[in-house]
Amino acid sequence: MKWWKIIGLGGVFMLVLAYVGTSFYFAKSIVKPTPMTLAEEEAWEKEHGLWNDFDQYEVEEYTVKGVDDYPLHVTLVKAADPNSKKYVIITHGFRSNRNGAAKYVEVYRSLGYHCIIYDVRGHGKNAPATVTLGNVESKDLLYLIEDSYQRYGSDSYLGLQGESMGSSISLNALQYQPKVQFVVADCGFTNLYDLIAAGYQANHVSFLMPGVSWMTKHIYGVDMKETSAIDAVANNQSIPITFIHGADDRFILPENSQQLAEKNPTPDTVKLVDGAAHAASREILGVAGYQALVQQNPNVK
Repeated sequence: MKWWKIIGLGGVFMLVLAYVGTSFYFAKSIVKPTPMTLAEEEAWEKEHGLWNDFDQYEVEEYTVKGVDDYPLHVTLVKAADPNSKKYVIITHGFRSNRNGAAKYVEVYRSLGYHCIIYDVRGHGKNAPATVTLGNVESKDLLYLIEDSYQRYGSDSYLGLQGESMGSSISLNALQYQPKVQFVVADCGFTNLYDLIAAGYQANHVSFLMPGVSWMTKHIYGVDMKETSAIDAVANNQSIPITFIHGADDRFILPENSQQLAEKNPTPDTVKLVDGAAHAASREILGVAGYQALVQQNPNVK
């Protein structure tokens, strides 16, 4: 074999190796993230003025078993009125943890809600796990919903709030017709595959998408197309949804919430928050401003 053929084959081999390695790296970053610790998230919330009076609230910690008996760490933040039957489950975003949900607690607590915040699988104090950003986690959420009724009474009035990945989880749960009264979805996305593909396209690396998709599916068992909030909301039968999205969000574009609302057959509203980047609507609006948007959902009472 001539030397130039050897060099050519060697070059091709190195390119293939680089492609495989890069695809594996990005696939792992999606489904095996390195999450923030509870302390890191608390510090971030305090730095951004989002912790409020969280340290003064009465809380109760416990665990709930999710899919395949996977234990989820949960904190109940009690309402000022101990006799309140209103509850909201708040689901945090990617790489965050239940402390990342603290920013929303006062929004609901001042309306008389007990707030149930928890670590999504693979996050917070939970054991390391492969994440799907909505497909499996929405089934975990069903276990948490059922536990809440068993723990606090079948007459409880229960709603859902999610941020980013947490919105995906909350919306994906709708395909199972859960017993909840409302959903508030902040900066959610339509479909995980489409979200990643759009991000790669924006950064001019679309050629990585086939490799990353293959890796997540065949190495980690995660088909990104199965995390599809837009398909789930199409099967929503009765639950009103409030979609909130930062108008300046460049990570998950506001069009995601608009497209989700178009597919949702139940009463909904889309609220774009001027000046808010990704997951920053609560910070921009403050408690009262954000609460005003939440209260536009007809079932938030």
